[in-house]
Amino acid sequence: MSEPPILDTAVLDDLIDHIGAGAVRTIVEIFIGECHELTAAMSASADPRQARRAAHSLKSSAGQLGGAALAEAALAVEIAAESNSPDLPRRITALKECAAVTEPALMARLAGRE
Repeated sequence: MSEPPILDTAVLDDLIDHIGAGAVRTIVEIFIGECHELTAAMSASADPRQARRAAHSLKSSAGQLGGAALAEAALAVEIAAESNSPDLPRRITALKECAAVTEPALMARLAGRE
């Protein structure tokens, strides 16, 4: 199975076409703030249930904005947290690394559409 793209531009472009680049920029800025909060919560908590809830929220938001790889990384954290897998810290680290790449990709795509 192939890796998902960092950004599914069709999803983001469709959203821009429907509500406008300015509105999407506002949503993306809120998403980036929430992304930082959720990844920090995952890292700080020893409770896998909290990591699962944060990952689930992030998965949904990322997917709606076209953050395909980030949504998949969040799903991996969600699954690892559900089973209290010893792999959970590594999955959280991978998610944070993916978020660090996704955020500027979202902003760059928006800049190209404004």
